[in-house]
Amino acid sequence: MNTSSEKSIGREDMEPMQIDSEIPNSHDKSTPKSFRFKMCIVVGAAVVILAIASVVTQRKIRSNQPLETDPDNNKENQSTLETDPVDIEEISDLIEGDEQQTDNFFVSKEDGVMFETIGDFMYHDKSHFTQGLTYSRISDSLFESNGLYGSSSVCKLDPTTGENIKCVGMDQNYFAEGMQVYGKAGSERMIQITWKEKTGFIYDASTLDLLDTFTFSSTRNEGWGICHDDKRNEFIMSDGSENLHFLNMESFEEIRRIPIVRKNGQRARNINELEYVNGRVLANVWYEDVILVINPETGLCESEYDMSTLWPLQERRKYGADVLNGISVSKEDGVLYITGKKWNRMFKVYLKGL
Repeated sequence: MNTSSEKSIGREDMEPMQIDSEIPNSHDKSTPKSFRFKMCIVVGAAVVILAIASVVTQRKIRSNQPLETDPDNNKENQSTLETDPVDIEEISDLIEGDEQQTDNFFVSKEDGVMFETIGDFMYHDKSHFTQGLTYSRISDSLFESNGLYGSSSVCKLDPTTGENIKCVGMDQNYFAEGMQVYGKAGSERMIQITWKEKTGFIYDASTLDLLDTFTFSSTRNEGWGICHDDKRNEFIMSDGSENLHFLNMESFEEIRRIPIVRKNGQRARNINELEYVNGRVLANVWYEDVILVINPETGLCESEYDMSTLWPLQERRKYGADVLNGISVSKEDGVLYITGKKWNRMFKVYLKGL
């Protein structure tokens, strides 16, 4: 390798090569006959050796005996042919489908439609300004929290048809927000938060009777969405800011908070209704037809589902329907209930890769 201190050598700088006078030039007709005779013997011997080697090789090929090669070349060939077993497992995971590649299957809005609707849409009361949607697999019950001052309510819905089974109105001084059912069979409860009142309520899930009230705080001192991490026994709350807030289930005090980062690297805004699914937080975003899949450990959005074609904005405006908001698990694994504020319909949806 040349360095800056080395001089570049050109053809004009090269000196003629000095030939040892004892080595005769083969083209020199004055070369002694004795030397030419010796050279012939050497060449002849080389030809004989090559011929013998060729015969031995042919015999080994015909008898299927392995050929002798350079050991170093052998190692090189083996390393080229050997396959890393980890790579094979990863390839197998991809081939076997979503179930085997869940940790590596991420969706972005640019992927287009990555969901499927299950059957026809269900009924949904178009007067409901949906703020929270939550389903109990224990009692096979679907619940809804509806907002607006003077119109807020807690409702129990038919999980098959979407029809109202029972609704209980709230004090006109409260603007109801997110709600989550939790607890064991026979003693299920529902937690509900309010918008600006920093007040939450606990209900009996079977009767919708009010059992208790509590206060909470957050980044903006507002309540938007809430869900339950059944592994850590924590409530996770949104308030429209960039943060998720984790609450103690007994005291309702904040344990910690983490910022949410969208796939474009920007801090999230307007995180609304929440649902906890398979160790991830699913979130609606106010005035954006999207569902975010958030890692609650890191705050990173691992997937972002474009839901704009579920019920397109231009079409639903004809019915006076507002934004997409309301997401809940159902009794079917991987299938979600999805609706919106003042929507006259509710969907059952499968998100690919979730």
